[in-house]
Amino acid sequence: MSTIDQAAPAVDTTKRVPGHVIYRRVLAERTSYALAAAGMAVGPQLDDSAWSYLASGGIGLGTLAWLYAKTKNTDHGLVLLTGAQRAIPFLTAAGTYVANLITPGFNWWEVVAPAAWAGLMGWMAPLTRSAGLVLELIEHQTPTGGTGLAPRELTYTEFLAAKWAQATGDGTRLVSIAPYRADRPDFEAVVVAQAGKAVPTFTEVQLAAAFDFPVGTVKMRPVQGSGPGRMRLVARPTSEDTEAVAEGIRGLWETSVAAPGKAAPGVGLIEHRTEKDRIVLLVASPPGKTIYLPHTAICSAFGIDDPSRLVIETDGIRMGVVSIYKSNPLMKVRKATVEDLTMDDKGRITIGVCHDGKPARMRLWDPGQGALRGITAGVTGAGKSVLQNLILAGEKRSGVVSWVGDVQGGMSLPEAEGRVDWFAKGPVETLLMLTAAHAVMKYRERISNEMGRGDFALNNPWPLINITLDEINRLLSHPDEAMRKATAYLIADIQKTGRKVGIGIRLAVQSLHLKDLGDDDAIRQQGKVGALFLMRTASSSTKEMGLDGIAPAGFQMENIPARIYENGQIEALFSGQDDEDGESTAGMAYMFLDGRAKFMRTFFAQKVDGVYPDLIALYGEEPANGLTRGEAEATQAKVGLYDLRHTNPYADCDTLAQAFSDAPGSTPTAGTPAPATGTDGDGGEAPAPAPFGAPFADIPFGLDNDPGEEPGLQDQILELLADGPKPLKDLRAALPDFQPSSVSNACSQLKAKGLATTRKRGVWQLTDS
Repeated sequence: MSTIDQAAPAVDTTKRVPGHVIYRRVLAERTSYALAAAGMAVGPQLDDSAWSYLASGGIGLGTLAWLYAKTKNTDHGLVLLTGAQRAIPFLTAAGTYVANLITPGFNWWEVVAPAAWAGLMGWMAPLTRSAGLVLELIEHQTPTGGTGLAPRELTYTEFLAAKWAQATGDGTRLVSIAPYRADRPDFEAVVVAQAGKAVPTFTEVQLAAAFDFPVGTVKMRPVQGSGPGRMRLVARPTSEDTEAVAEGIRGLWETSVAAPGKAAPGVGLIEHRTEKDRIVLLVASPPGKTIYLPHTAICSAFGIDDPSRLVIETDGIRMGVVSIYKSNPLMKVRKATVEDLTMDDKGRITIGVCHDGKPARMRLWDPGQGALRGITAGVTGAGKSVLQNLILAGEKRSGVVSWVGDVQGGMSLPEAEGRVDWFAKGPVETLLMLTAAHAVMKYRERISNEMGRGDFALNNPWPLINITLDEINRLLSHPDEAMRKATAYLIADIQKTGRKVGIGIRLAVQSLHLKDLGDDDAIRQQGKVGALFLMRTASSSTKEMGLDGIAPAGFQMENIPARIYENGQIEALFSGQDDEDGESTAGMAYMFLDGRAKFMRTFFAQKVDGVYPDLIALYGEEPANGLTRGEAEATQAKVGLYDLRHTNPYADCDTLAQAFSDAPGSTPTAGTPAPATGTDGDGGEAPAPAPFGAPFADIPFGLDNDPGEEPGLQDQILELLADGPKPLKDLRAALPDFQPSSVSNACSQLKAKGLATTRKRGVWQLTDS
């Protein structure tokens, strides 16, 4: 006989009835025994005629005849036992009555014997027991051991244990029952067999029938560290069995990802855990190998057509964490609050939510390093404006002085206008604002030297200044060479030295390509040192996105799609869904901070009539934070525009020539900076180093060499290229005394001067080669 046969009875003769039915039947049977006992004691004393003998003897003989007829054609012990159980009251009653009849006179035991018979029959209740009645268990009720009392309240765990015992009848017990949630029937428990026996094997149908759950939702699994006498039972009728899915994931990883020739050969699955709608895998490359996890190939291995459902994080050495989500974890994100945007003691604000539900925090400044720099890259519609507004609102709430340069004429960040200390519109005003920031930086450097201070202290004596430059690629690639060079110089100089005096700078561009940063590799490399947000771009690979040098080793990602669909993009295409049916991914980004890449999404903001009223409210009604008196005076003396910063006098100007003169040779208009004139230190006339006057006196417009150039580097590159075209990596290898970024920047500077050009991608040659 198989273990399955052992687990189920051959014949089910039980009848499940409510508790009150059993109670009433037992009560009626006991009452009948009491009445019969009284008749058995009194009857023989009143009538001892032949009719009494015939009646009592007939009952006994008739019962024996019925029992014989009931059992003669069956060999089933249960039927024989049931018949005998039903015959007991009648046979014993008839025998007692006949004994009383044949005894002359009255004897004391003629009363005691019927009373004893009634007590024994009442305790046994053989008629009710032989009927095979079983208490029908319903929730909140439990049997009371045949006491005849009303059922008591039943807990859910007791109900499950009773259901199991009732359904199996094999002696196994359901213990350690732990519901997953109070409002759902899902639970897990341990099945314990009788001592010395194994837990029987059950089919999925038997397991489901035991609890009246759908087939396939109840599973048996081994108990770690235990033998066959204990098995773990998992029932999930209303939720996904993520553990079973995770076990399948392990096999899939080993065969489709880690196997030779697959997505990540040799990368082993160390451990996994399951969460609600998420499976987390801890993986590692073999010792001595750097981890490599190609995002696209792993998506393909798991059949994922929405790349945002797969998130990869590595330590840059050999360990990695792979998160697989049932659906995009950032489909819905809440709105920001004032508390989110208030800087903590570590200089951080919360700007959104990470894929794993943790808050996405960024630093406005670092108490250990000073002001910070950064870059935000993303195409139109990727969510740059919401991100920048959240940061600016956080700066205002946290006492930071915010200067914003909107090169697009104020169209990119209209919410910030009037809510920050300086909102510059257009390329000219942005360049003038940068010049003023440079003047503040020089002023703070001079005062810090006089005070003997080497690092910035927040609000002692100056506040933190953060400069935000949106669509700065328009100015870095401006057709006016003088403006282009001045912008590159100012940004690079503030990036290099501003942090020590509390002046940070952030750039917002379409991409991280050099062409969007004025072909200035130094600006890109300096920006990467701080917080980098990579939103949806037009690039299709990590290399094209310009992440070299900041992405952790082995990190791979795919570009964020414009829209995501609940059932996947391919399913949406197949079913003919309209492009607008999907969910926009605006605000989703990879945040590169402290050597880690985090997939996150900014807080939600609803656009109404072209602006974000939710973000405007977060700025608050208080006046914007401004410069100290000494800084304002130094800036006004240098640039002459700080007092006019809210009037935007040059918002409509595209070039400095348009701003500073109505026509060639005309006098400057009122309020504009005067040309650089005067005397030098020896009393002679001092030549104006800049063609457009005093604000740019410190900017080396007319120098043959670009600002920040390593002395002699360009000449050495020209000597190397004189021997023929060379790849950039060969130039870097031949110039070990210089940083690779300096070599790249020098090549770009030679290209701008017309002395060198690229033959093909990454290969440089002289222009006349």
